[in-house]
Amino acid sequence: MANKSLLKIVGVIFCLVSVLGSGFFSQPALAGFELVKTKTSDRIYYIDGRGNRHPFPDKITYESWYGKDYSLIATVEPEVLAKFPIAKNITIRPGTYLVKIKTAPQVYAIETGGVLREIENEDIAEQIYGKNWAKRVVDIEDIFFQNYTLGEPIIHDYSIPDGSLFQDKKTKKYYYKNNDIIQPFDFVKAVLANRFDLTMAVNSPWSYTVRERPIVGLDQTVFNPVAKPLNKIRDCENKKLKAAVIFLADKDFNNEEIGKVETIKKEISDRFAYVTGELSNIDVSYPTVIMTDDGYLIKKRNDGLAEVKNEVINTFYDKNEDIFDFIFVWTNFRLTNEQTNEIAHFVPVTNRLDGVGKGNFDWSQMYGSSGKLKGIIMMGNVAKYQPKTQAGLDEALNIVMHEILHNWAAYINFTDSLGQPSQALLRPDDFKHWSYYAGFISPIGGSGWIDNGNGTFTSGLSLMANTNLRQYSQLDLYLMGLIPSQLVSPIMYVKPKFLNEVGNTISGQAKYITIDQIIDLNGKVQCSAN
Repeated sequence: MANKSLLKIVGVIFCLVSVLGSGFFSQPALAGFELVKTKTSDRIYYIDGRGNRHPFPDKITYESWYGKDYSLIATVEPEVLAKFPIAKNITIRPGTYLVKIKTAPQVYAIETGGVLREIENEDIAEQIYGKNWAKRVVDIEDIFFQNYTLGEPIIHDYSIPDGSLFQDKKTKKYYYKNNDIIQPFDFVKAVLANRFDLTMAVNSPWSYTVRERPIVGLDQTVFNPVAKPLNKIRDCENKKLKAAVIFLADKDFNNEEIGKVETIKKEISDRFAYVTGELSNIDVSYPTVIMTDDGYLIKKRNDGLAEVKNEVINTFYDKNEDIFDFIFVWTNFRLTNEQTNEIAHFVPVTNRLDGVGKGNFDWSQMYGSSGKLKGIIMMGNVAKYQPKTQAGLDEALNIVMHEILHNWAAYINFTDSLGQPSQALLRPDDFKHWSYYAGFISPIGGSGWIDNGNGTFTSGLSLMANTNLRQYSQLDLYLMGLIPSQLVSPIMYVKPKFLNEVGNTISGQAKYITIDQIIDLNGKVQCSAN
């Protein structure tokens, strides 16, 4: 089985009080009010959480979701049903049947949201669904084919469709596959609670990333006839950002700890607007999510430190929408990185921006996102922050600005005067921060050296009354895509006379590069087409 990764669902009860009180529903009393029909028609409808009714176009579609159980269907008068807006048809449940239309030979598997994936050949179908795969195939009427959308074809036998019931060949344990992650069912009873037919399980030898938290009962992510397709939503948003805040407690927590987080959080939007020169904003108004460890969120070590598991973010997305560019995590315990000089830590999740030296990647499925999440900011133990004083608040906000900026900087090299790649703008111990010798000031490095004209340079940072009020540099704003390259002035850095020389005044030689030298090696900052 695969390695376990590191780091709302809202149970909607559709309450028809007035209708029930009028006596329109037949007996016996309904459980959940989710299935209805009229006395004059056999058409069955699924009532979603917003009160819309979705028709089951045929018997096979209904039974793919509910089997042969028709006991939950409420019979209502036609005029009652008419009050509920008609919505899109229900499609056949993923992980049950394979489908085709009578007028074409192609066979399709179904993924979440009614996405059809053509199976390239019979060998792949047999590898995924077994020798009797053809018995799964059902015809759908041509007129209902438009209820589905076409996805990527299945050309490998490891491409098991999302929404499938997955069984590990070795352990025989059942899992639900969603967004290329598999989540275990606690017991077979939980599989049945989500109305899966055990005979429909895909018995595969392939390994996938595994969530730790098991499915223990009926789960709306698993059983949702009106689920939307799992479309990738990775973007290059840089001006209207949105962030969520998680406070993760080991066991108990107190009001002072929450108060510290809220004090810092309240000022993030204004401080971000300041450091970006009003060119960007970040919305952190979403209510703070408080989590306490239930055995799945924290990995404790013998030295008293702890690691935050991926399951924290996955659990967040179980109950919250995938609309956030960043997620901040504060804790009330010390993390492993806090035994070093690292105060906070940026965990990259996705990047679609070219020209920033990071490459194009998407690891969002490990955390339960479909690509919107750009990074996780591990702020660590709230005890080390002192936001009650202005100085302490400024320090905390500078750390926040530092970590947000890590989504875009500092990872770039440039072409030097000899035509060779140079990393002179980066800190040599990690190549993820601006060099101490950079001639600009940024929350992630640089000293803003002032040329004294005599072979010495004075640190501009040392002249600042408050070093925690550092704004993003021109180069930072360019890498964020907020200003064009033409607005980036020539960039100075100091080549020190003495190796690793430090101080408010140092001796050395001024070196200048242009933004074109950066673009020459990294390409232009622009949103990738992929």
